[in-house]
Amino acid sequence: MNLEHLRTAVSLARHGTVNRTAAADGLAPSSVSDRIRRVESELGAPLFTRAVTGMRPTPAGTTYLAAVENALAELDRAAGALVTAARTVTVGAQASIADTVLPGVLADLSARLPGLVVQVRPEGDRDLLLAALRREEVQAAVLLDAGPGLGDLGYRASDQGLEFLDLREVEMVTVAAPDSPLTGRPVSPSEIRQGATLVGREPRCSFWMASRRWLGDTVRIAAAGGLAQVREWVATGRGVAVLPEFAVRSDLASGRLRAVDAPTPPLQLRLLWRASAAESAPVRSVLYALSQA
Repeated sequence: MNLEHLRTAVSLARHGTVNRTAAADGLAPSSVSDRIRRVESELGAPLFTRAVTGMRPTPAGTTYLAAVENALAELDRAAGALVTAARTVTVGAQASIADTVLPGVLADLSARLPGLVVQVRPEGDRDLLLAALRREEVQAAVLLDAGPGLGDLGYRASDQGLEFLDLREVEMVTVAAPDSPLTGRPVSPSEIRQGATLVGREPRCSFWMASRRWLGDTVRIAAAGGLAQVREWVATGRGVAVLPEFAVRSDLASGRLRAVDAPTPPLQLRLLWRASAAESAPVRSVLYALSQA
């Protein structure tokens, strides 16, 4: 039975006349009448009683149309959920950027694809993030990297079956205490490497890896733990740190930390996806929109 014909029958029960139903549903009165006749013919029983003042459901028709209305509402809800699922992409992201850099990227994406739903899944461990991508728990992943190849920042990553796109540069800055002898003048990487103790979170951290990639594997780095501890150690003169500008913006503005005038290389905000997932329409839409951002 045609669902649109059933919708018209439910609408007629609500509005009471063919003309009012036609006006409400954007149909010709003859189309309304024809749809009702077809439904009743298929059922083999009348749904409505006809009178000069309009059409009213029969007692049996009232029961039937109430069930039809509920069924149609359930079908509409299921169809909406199906469409939403088809337009939803789950993006995994390193926790260090999920609440800072990524929102701006997603805002650009939302403006370009307003019908697309992007869910963000933060992950503190890069290895777990890459594993989730390969297990198809996320359709794409965003992380920090450097260089032309996946994992050139210093982490191990098999690029088999994965593709990536660099979305934008992430500015990195070398910071020190306000009274550090490294501030207020140009400083070379070799001077930092030979005369300063670097402070980092832990060896698997992207910022730690960025320090070693820039200054060499022999540079001394003291593990402070969390990002807040790194900033505290630097502020109290226990070393210098290579950190993203967004992570120390407030410290620089307040004077708690000072930027060292050194050519600190940026990192890349890198989007990864499985090559096979690019056949999915939502993922393909995300990739295209981000490539145009």
